[in-house]
Amino acid sequence: MHSMEDVACTANRDLKAEWTAAHGEPPSKPAGESPHGHVAAVAVPECLPERLYMCAYIMDYMICYDQLADADSDADKPKAMEARLTYCADLKGGTDFTSPSKALGRQMIHRLMALNQPSAAALMHEWELYTEYIIDSFTKEFSTLDEYIEHRLEDAGIPVYFATSGFGTACLPLTPEEKSLAAPLLSCLGKACALANDYYSWDKELAAHKAGGGHGRVNNCVTWIMEQYSCGIDAARVLLKEKIWEYERQFEELWRNWGENGVEVKPEDEGKVDVDRVQRYVQAAMFATSGSTYWHARAPRYKIGK
Repeated sequence: MHSMEDVACTANRDLKAEWTAAHGEPPSKPAGESPHGHVAAVAVPECLPERLYMCAYIMDYMICYDQLADADSDADKPKAMEARLTYCADLKGGTDFTSPSKALGRQMIHRLMALNQPSAAALMHEWELYTEYIIDSFTKEFSTLDEYIEHRLEDAGIPVYFATSGFGTACLPLTPEEKSLAAPLLSCLGKACALANDYYSWDKELAAHKAGGGHGRVNNCVTWIMEQYSCGIDAARVLLKEKIWEYERQFEELWRNWGENGVEVKPEDEGKVDVDRVQRYVQAAMFATSGSTYWHARAPRYKIGK
């Protein structure tokens, strides 16, 4: 855990106050807080001290919007879509501060830019891709579990989460060639991270689904496994855990190969790749994945009736 967790907790309190002024009461009161550590402190332990506040603020911001923009069931989709559209509008460029909601998003971006413009611009590019995806994919249908997992990687905002960690550890921006080199490892980590979210949020999402009338499916990987393997909830959760471990093993093999054989750069990419930066970015994503899993396993927001 980061030695300056108190800074992350300060960011959490500030986000709550500023969110309340812009939107009203935050939909997720604990947000990134946990008795076992703020999510940013456990996920970005090597964060530069001067960047920890903004990393924590961003993660709290994303958690609050996730609560609004996530559809636990089909019945929640109209309200969730409205929240997603607001989310995108709040992060668009320009200097429009006409609404408190938009002002909050723009203020966050200006704070990032004040720390380091190239890194902040790279992070905001990932965020722009994410907001476009959550709108375009909202009504997308999936026919297989693998299709859902590919979707979940993006819909959970994992590339933004990794980019936030990269911002905190000064690994951004990456060149297109560096992104391509890191992509196989980040894909394994990202899928493990996204599915761990599904694993630990199942009870919460199932409770919300039942409270909403129980219509349609719970939008969670557990549901997809139940349908694909014709099994019950307990068996599906075991299979989900095994799927997470599978992605972790795939990452470990790739990472070990880098360590034993070095990072192989294509001849045409020589001079376009900083191997040390790529390795540091992947390592930051590795810490972010393990930190996220630890936090999800202990965060109050996922403890339903416990």
